Parts: sequence; structure tokens; C-alpha cells
Amino acid sequence: MSHTHYKAPSPHYETASPRTRYEDSRFPPINPHPFYESYPAEPVMSDPSTRHDTLPTQQIPEQKERPLESTRCGSIGYDEREMRTYELIVSQQPLHARMCGFGEKDRRPIDPPPIVQLVVRQKGQEGAMLDIQTLQIPFFVLHVTLWSDDRKEERNIISNPPKCTRVLMGSLVSSPSLLKNTEGEQGLYFAFPDLSIRTEGRYTLRFSLMKLVSSDFQEDATSSIIAQIFSDPFTVYSAKKFPGMTESTELSKVFAKQGLKIPIRNDVRSKKSD
Repeated sequence: MSHTHYKAPSPHYETASPRTRYEDSRFPPINPHPFYESYPAEPVMSDPSTRHDTLPTQQIPEQKERPLESTRCGSIGYDEREMRTYELIVSQQPLHARMCGFGEKDRRPIDPPPIVQLVVRQKGQEGAMLDIQTLQIPFFVLHVTLWSDDRKEERNIISNPPKCTRVLMGSLVSSPSLLKNTEGEQGLYFAFPDLSIRTEGRYTLRFSLMKLVSSDFQEDATSSIIAQIFSDPFTVYSAKKFPGMTESTELSKVFAKQGLKIPIRNDVRSKKSD
């Protein structure tokens, strides 16, 4: 009678199966945290000096500290292939927000909604903005992440093993809209009208611009970041300390009249005046 030998897995490390792709596969992965509620923790490694198994080194997941991309990419990026510069400008800065907690129904958007403008210039035409109509507008994507107010630490995730929970909620990716500002000037704008934050504190938002090309739609493809910019620091209050929502800005009102889906508030009073 033949016997089947079973080798138990080594007790010195645990494996997990974190999801590494978006639910919507049209977008390539742009950061290690997927856009969903929670996922299993990363593999936990034991001290290599205490391991007695002979597992090849290349099969052991390696935890590497991620360098800050903000040190390699500024608010103005350059595309050598098209000889164009891409500049990000935060046209509407976040002021404050009320924390939304960990419930599913209670969402408190950042006030006012962050809006970022994309300015494209052609090399050799110093100071002159490129004609927007010549751009492949649908292929630009702006992604937002949450950072500490000093811009040194990413604050997107709260770790509570074996799960991690998102702190920044809402639509974290925006496509550009062709809109006219309060001066009647046409431009490309990215809006984030439904961002909310679960915990109180001081934060800043980092916006990362990418341009998708045909190769980005292939399996396991990644996109390079063209330009990045941080918002001004803002405060997220608890329910008791929140001073109240402000009246919508003129920029929000102008964009809403042009069809942009953005909440508009008129005649808003603060909680202290009620």
C-alpha cells in the first residue's frame, strides 16, 4: 500500500491572500491599498535566525519600506515623448470636515470640495498653455491619498490586525472636466465632491496625476505618475467641535451650473449661531 506523505507548512511564517487588484479592472493599480473596506493583513514574517526550514529566499515575501514619491515628483511634470509639461494647481483648497466615524451611512464630505486644475504647456512655447482640444482628455486620471499635515506620513489606513480599515472614504479617482472658471476661462478640472474622513485630526491631501496609455490596460500593468501636489493642511473635527458647513464657493456654483455634480449650499449658518 502506497502512502502519501504530507508536509505541514512551516510554523515560522503565515501566509495571507491580500487582494492586489481593483474591483474595476479598467484602472491599473496605483497604490498598494485597494479601494474597498478592509482586507487581510500582510504576511507576518518571523525572525530569519530562528527559521529551520529550507524555503528558497525568493519565495519569502519581502517587506520593503516605500520611498516617498513626493520627493521624486513635483507639481510640474515633463513628458519627454510629447515634450509637454503638466502642472497641477489646487484651485479650491479643503477647509475642514466633520469626522464620519466607522458607520456606513454617515458620510460627512470635506468642505469645500477639493478642486484641482491641470495646465499643459508645449516645450518651446514658454508661458503659453496648450490648446485643450488637442489633448486626449479621457486618458488623464487624478488620484487622491490622505497624508499627515506635515506631508511626511500616509494616513489612508488604520491597521487593526488581522484587518486594515480605510480612513479616507469616497471616490478617490477623478476624471477631468472641461469647464469655465469664475473669470470665464476654460480649463481642465478634477473635482472630489464626496471625500470624507473617519477620524479627527490635522491632514493634507496628495493628488497624483497619471495619463493612461494602451499598455496600461493590459493585465498587471502599472501607470507612472506625471505630477503630484499637496493641498493645504485642514482640520477634521469631532461632531461636538465641528463649526458647521460653509456656503458653497463661487467656483463650485459656476461649475455646478455647467453640469458638474457637486453639492451646492446657500444661506448656511454655523452651529454656534443657531
